[in-house]
Amino acid sequence: MPTMLSAAKSAAAQEGADGRGALLPPSEETVMAALWACPSPAARRQIAARLPAGCAWADSTLLNFLARLESRGFVKSEKQGNKNVYTPLVRRADYCAASTAAHLDRLYGGDVQALVRTLADAGRMSFAAMESLARWLDARAAESPECDYD
Repeated sequence: MPTMLSAAKSAAAQEGADGRGALLPPSEETVMAALWACPSPAARRQIAARLPAGCAWADSTLLNFLARLESRGFVKSEKQGNKNVYTPLVRRADYCAASTAAHLDRLYGGDVQALVRTLADAGRMSFAAMESLARWLDARAAESPECDYD
């Protein structure tokens, strides 16, 4: 499976040299999330069944999103019998890492602590989640010979 970097390069080549094409609009992210939740390859009906409950798109709308995702290098389609099936070409973890990094840089200037503070202040992190995150960070730091506590 190609990496996010190769998909980003493909999308950048198609949508401009600045690489903004590597991040998807929310509607296309929703389609990708549904596709990632399906066994691969997946038919349109399988993907539609994995869309969020409030998402009532027509079949043609979903097919248009899948065609856009294919043109951007995120999805591959192939004929299987009398229907098309779709395979993600970008791993969810790779896309999420790239998307999160882009939002972190754009909205928080790369300051992870500011992001976490915003989530906590907005009530999006319980105390248990904060404790769990602190334990994970401690363990991760202990694994790294390059700990930087500044």
